[in-house]
Amino acid sequence: MEHAMMQQVVEYPEEHEVGGAMKVEVAYDGVHHSAFRYKHKKRSKVWEEYKPIFLNGKVQFAECLYCHNRLSCKDSNGTSHLWRHQKICPGKPESAERRQKDSYFPYVSVNEHSPVSPIDPVNVIISETLDDIGSVIPSRFKSKVWKEFTPVYVEGKLQAADCIHCQKRLSANKFGGRSHLSRHLLTCPGRRGIVHNQPKIPFHPSSAPTLKSRVHDELSPALTNGKVQIAEYSSKLLRTSSSGETTPIIRPIQMVPTHQFPPASDGTCLKKQKTSFVNTSADMGARKFGQETSYQELAKMIILHAHPFSIVEHEEMRRFIKNLNPMVDAISHNDMEEHCTALFQKEKVNLKDIITLSSRRVSLSASIWTPDGSEPTVNYLCLTAHFIGDDWKVQRIIIKFGMFWSSPTNLERIIHCSGASVPDSESGSYNVMWDAIRDWNLDHKILSFTSVGDVRNSPNTLKLKEMLIEKKCLSIRGRLYNIACLDDVLNSVVSQGQADILRLVGDAAMEFFVARASSPSAQQQLLEVISQMSLKCPQEDAKWWHKFYFRLEVLLQFKKSFPSENLLNPEDMNVAESICKILRTFYRVIEVISCPSSVTANIYFNEVWKVRTVLQEEASNGLGEISRLVMEMQEAFHGYWQDSYLWLSIPVVLDPRFKISFIEFRLKRAFGTNSESYLSEIRETVRELFNEYCNPTDRPSAASNSAALDADDNDLLDDWDQHLNEQASCQISTELDDYLEDGLVPRKDDFDILNWWMNHTTKYPTLAAIAQDILAMPASAVQSEAAFSSSGPVIPKHYSTLSIKTIEALVCARDWMK
Repeated sequence: MEHAMMQQVVEYPEEHEVGGAMKVEVAYDGVHHSAFRYKHKKRSKVWEEYKPIFLNGKVQFAECLYCHNRLSCKDSNGTSHLWRHQKICPGKPESAERRQKDSYFPYVSVNEHSPVSPIDPVNVIISETLDDIGSVIPSRFKSKVWKEFTPVYVEGKLQAADCIHCQKRLSANKFGGRSHLSRHLLTCPGRRGIVHNQPKIPFHPSSAPTLKSRVHDELSPALTNGKVQIAEYSSKLLRTSSSGETTPIIRPIQMVPTHQFPPASDGTCLKKQKTSFVNTSADMGARKFGQETSYQELAKMIILHAHPFSIVEHEEMRRFIKNLNPMVDAISHNDMEEHCTALFQKEKVNLKDIITLSSRRVSLSASIWTPDGSEPTVNYLCLTAHFIGDDWKVQRIIIKFGMFWSSPTNLERIIHCSGASVPDSESGSYNVMWDAIRDWNLDHKILSFTSVGDVRNSPNTLKLKEMLIEKKCLSIRGRLYNIACLDDVLNSVVSQGQADILRLVGDAAMEFFVARASSPSAQQQLLEVISQMSLKCPQEDAKWWHKFYFRLEVLLQFKKSFPSENLLNPEDMNVAESICKILRTFYRVIEVISCPSSVTANIYFNEVWKVRTVLQEEASNGLGEISRLVMEMQEAFHGYWQDSYLWLSIPVVLDPRFKISFIEFRLKRAFGTNSESYLSEIRETVRELFNEYCNPTDRPSAASNSAALDADDNDLLDDWDQHLNEQASCQISTELDDYLEDGLVPRKDDFDILNWWMNHTTKYPTLAAIAQDILAMPASAVQSEAAFSSSGPVIPKHYSTLSIKTIEALVCARDWMK
């Protein structure tokens, strides 16, 4: 026995260390089997096909007599894995048929033509993890989901699963279940194309992938310090032979170099890092899935900066995107147009829900937009909604952009913009506005309507007003409908005296600037004066009076900085100061009412009163020519005041710092005894509006409750119902009277009227609802930048070639994103 034992140890001298801690004993014959049988009383028959290998006197491995693979064999492991190996052993001919039927062991082959040698590195590793892997496969991978996932092991324990479609790695420990893997397959971007574009066909050996394609899909264990750290197995594949017969190919496990899985810098093993699986390879499916997000961001950029859709087809843009992410597919301008439209539709649904579900009324404003560039041959109507939300913040959103007018004789537009043509049934103020009212469910939510001159004077606008009044869609019989845009009125007023203004002081101002531009030193002196001013320089496309006003301010500031300079004669200087004072008031008023921050309506009355006051003062300053000029302006302004004093006064009544007493004070000092007619109409309109909000028909009443009574008893209760209605009206009226009789709130610079009404909703519920609607009314239909521009609000010129639906999507979406 000792002689035989010595023979076996000599065969593997590298595994036997005389003075070391490890001692390997290998038994081949029956002599040592008896000794082995002595240590293990219940010897399994499986050992007839294995050679036991001892380490330090204990059995640690079993070497197959057919394929010479070594399997772990500790006392705690049992021998079931040895039986399973015999069923699929590649060196055992009679097991071929059995292996073909097995579907649970996804072994991977490195080289199907080269057998594993006894000194192969995989044989000398301590393969306790290999045994664990093999022992769990039948019970753990019976779920159908594993046909589309590759298990990933860390130190012999299942920790993750890689999707074979998109290579995304998901956690998959023994406690986590498999439902999340099934859910991933439902949304897997790599699998989606297979599911939707290809029919399901059964797997046949003839359709199995080739050896070359299988090798790319196979992941294998990495060896670190002699132990298997990560093992990834792919599904067992069948290979078709050249003769057409199919034979299963069972391959030894492929090894991955250790450097691909570096240990943690702090020395912790991979097991401690199992919660952070990072896929070092390109996540193809995730990048494809991320393309939609990338396209959406690109669409937002195009919308916000008004780029043409064709920018995505520029070679420079495509090269830039490819350098950022080679996996992003190229996109056409048609596809980008669809992305932009989809963004618009998605956000529109959200905004419509907010307005529809709100109980608040909406004020509308209409402005005319033109294409940027040369003389426009087409005008667009932009409809904007103004309201105060449940958070008591003023909201301003564009809800409609349609065709207002198009020149029928513009042959070039008919040829180049054939796709942008709009039928008459969809153009004009009536069609555009009524379509928006129906689309946004505003037929019973309109409070006021403010518009520029072209819209306000259009017969179609008046036609729409009559129709809305007939349908009872407007408050207080349409008195707040078709309000004139204040900045539009002021532009019209100053235009009345354009010729006189330029004649009186235009030449003198021009001579001053020509003299200042004659030398570099004079120019530098002028620029220093301008830098001391807080006034913003107008744009090149600004209105004429805005540019002229800026030059007058510069001239007066220069005179103040250099009083010794003889700039103008005293008479011309007085005229310049008077005209500059008028234009300064106009400029500041327009700047306030068209502020992008959307001010509340209670400030409009005071701003308009400033215009009236400055015109009245300059008309009586003693300068004959200026007086005649200002009188013409006053006549134009008086028409606006007659049409607008009512809607300007209502928000002031709802300002707790002023109320009706402030209106009485202003009007009596301005109009004397004639003020009573103004005040009487204001009081009646406020009470009518209050009663409209308190209409008993809008809520349950005593009359509606009595309807359930017997018909014979109704006649006896009519007087009682009338008494209850009168009593309710008196109680409701008391809220308005109490508010008007309560003391005024002290005026402070930081007073917030919306916050005040929000805090007094309980005390004045009806008035708070009215204030929430009234204070959102606009005085201007455009913002300040467009109000001072000679062309007004514009759209990029290349928009003109697009369909009106696409233009609407771009304009509205841009407004909503800002």
